[in-house]
Amino acid sequence: MKAAVLAVCTALVIAAGAGAYLYWQAAEPVNIDPEVTVDVPPGATPRRVASLLQEKGVVRSRRLLVTLARIKGMDRKIRHGSHSFSGPMDVHQVLAELVSSPKPTIRLTIPEGLTYREIAALIESKDLAPAADYEKAVCAPAFLARTGASAEANCAEGHLFPDTYNLAPGMSAAEIADLQLRGFRDALGPALAEAVARLESADATAAAEERNRILTLASIIEKETGRGEERTLIAAVLHNRLRRGMQLQTDPTVIYGLLAAGKPWDGNLTRAHLEEPGPYNTYTIAALPPGPICNPGRASVEAAVRPADNDYLYFVARGDGSHEFSRTYADHRRAVRKYQLR
Repeated sequence: MKAAVLAVCTALVIAAGAGAYLYWQAAEPVNIDPEVTVDVPPGATPRRVASLLQEKGVVRSRRLLVTLARIKGMDRKIRHGSHSFSGPMDVHQVLAELVSSPKPTIRLTIPEGLTYREIAALIESKDLAPAADYEKAVCAPAFLARTGASAEANCAEGHLFPDTYNLAPGMSAAEIADLQLRGFRDALGPALAEAVARLESADATAAAEERNRILTLASIIEKETGRGEERTLIAAVLHNRLRRGMQLQTDPTVIYGLLAAGKPWDGNLTRAHLEEPGPYNTYTIAALPPGPICNPGRASVEAAVRPADNDYLYFVARGDGSHEFSRTYADHRRAVRKYQLR
């Protein structure tokens, strides 16, 4: 009995000592100079927030911040948005800032289907950062290494997730690109992981090639239709044609290739454009382009991973935003005459 009591007392003393040591560590301030502003993304976990703060030098230990937040019941009260930290601050003070009202933020909505150059122009039009700075950031070797983008792809195209972001005033173009990459991983990571898991070989090279293939397909789907119910049908046509060794013959890939090469294009796609050889011209190659042609949203990526189960090989625009799908070339020609040549 005495031994049990002694064991309990010993455990209580150890726990009290550990608690005292934890609070002593938390009370040790970090001198934050100059001021650091951290943008907490919506839905960010306490661990993610703590990692951001450690990276910025606001706290010494992300584990200490997470542990203290749980003990104080503040881990679910952290507010997304822009938070500023300056001067000597201990972990208690950092937590107090994180649960307080964030600083005013700037909302930036990046629509699905924009290229990285179009995103750059959008950011500049909002007076957030120069377009040239954004293009430089998403084409930088270090950033590309983090994305895992194919060496043949056009910079980080396809990895810049379209979403509405809460930006802190004064954020750089590189920081905006970082937010998009985190959004990409959070939103599209599970679908891409599923696609890679289907490979018989799970080596790194095969996985990277499959990720690029899925993103490239998704980018074409994104450009071909704005209707949610059609995405898996478009995906099926692309998959079916690739399996048969057919050319995809999609106009958006040709247009992207022209613009990427800096060639003049007035909005009118001509026969000469379709016949001009190039890595993105799917009228002259019987394969996918070397990389994505825009930055697709979640629905298009999921459609690329799970296309509809059918044997469609053709589709043509009806003129109202929808498409007519066909299994045979004869049916496709009839649809073309009906909707395009009338």
